[in-house]
Amino acid sequence: MPNLAQRIEAGLAQNYLSEDCADPADVKWGRLRQIEQSSDFGEVYKDKLENKLKSYVSLMPDTVRALGQLELDLPSYSERADIRRKLADRIEQDVMPLHRARWLEKYPTRLRTARLSGLFGMRRETGRPIVYWDSKAGLSRLCPDDAREEAQRLKRRVMDPLEEAQAKGAQLTYAVFTTPNVKAGELLSGMQAIYRRFKRLLAKRNGDGELLFPQIKGALCVLEAPLGSRRDWNVHLNVILQTRGFLDWKALRAEWHWNVELRRLPRAPGALGGALAELIKYAVTAVAVKSADHAEAESPAPPMLEWSGEEMREWLCAFHGFRRTRTYGELYRVKTPPADDVGPIVWLGRVEFRGGVYRHRVPLLDSIPEDKSRPAMTPLERYRDLMRLLAAPPDLVRAIRSARM
Repeated sequence: MPNLAQRIEAGLAQNYLSEDCADPADVKWGRLRQIEQSSDFGEVYKDKLENKLKSYVSLMPDTVRALGQLELDLPSYSERADIRRKLADRIEQDVMPLHRARWLEKYPTRLRTARLSGLFGMRRETGRPIVYWDSKAGLSRLCPDDAREEAQRLKRRVMDPLEEAQAKGAQLTYAVFTTPNVKAGELLSGMQAIYRRFKRLLAKRNGDGELLFPQIKGALCVLEAPLGSRRDWNVHLNVILQTRGFLDWKALRAEWHWNVELRRLPRAPGALGGALAELIKYAVTAVAVKSADHAEAESPAPPMLEWSGEEMREWLCAFHGFRRTRTYGELYRVKTPPADDVGPIVWLGRVEFRGGVYRHRVPLLDSIPEDKSRPAMTPLERYRDLMRLLAAPPDLVRAIRSARM
């Protein structure tokens, strides 16, 4: 086996993590290779944060902390995986006998096979854990994990334009536009109607040809349509209005005719982020998650997993291909920013869903040789013991080793 100096020399000519490869298969191979190398005590890797070779062992403290955070998250991962499984069962057993569309037939398999395994890594800049899943459902309206990611993408898309408008003097108002509940069998028409009504509201003019509400310069709308307590559909729009000048709320409510809840957003730090989180929570997060969260709440509205097969069929068909998030005016077609750069990542293990729970395996934690003559120690304790040994004077090291023999 080559010594440490030879490994370092070889490492200078090799990038252990080839993230710039054009072929995704090569990228995944590079990540798997790094996980394998981390299990070999004394092995080194090319650290892109510091742009130098480092020993995997030096990552032990940060890895333990990142793994601790991952372990806190895994129970929630398991709960969301259970939601995917239950939804797949309901769709397969209760919906598909009523509707055999090709797109629907794929849903159960996509939900059951999503996020069963992935690679665990650590962001070098922050020390936070990250998991790259081998497969995802790609169903943001059903998969709770996909919904969370979709929510983050929407927030990243609109945050900068809204903050810029607010900084230039625009007012931001959070609003909920409602209409009477839609009876069973008319969900899609109700969804289409409320958006037509909102678009007409923005474009409506008075007898002189002037806009009724010229103060509204832009709007971000997201539609939600949960099943109501009377087994009808509660179709409504959650909206952030971007305005300039005085907007007459009374006149706006009168023109809409049905109820409109309005709340001015302050310019205080964090106010916009909180409003977007509220907006996205109700409009973008998968209905399945809300159903699971509210299954035992006092509200009589039935959770999705308690809907009938026909109710699920109507909801799935209505939302298939329907744009539930829409923008108007100055917010129309704002540019999507590039994906967040998480910085360099070192890949350290795998996460797998087995027996109804997520489990992890991190070879680095077992790479430090264990002293058989001493009580069992945790990986971090073995690392600290090793560091104390390496920092000790040579005579003391020899004495320690002699005492252990």
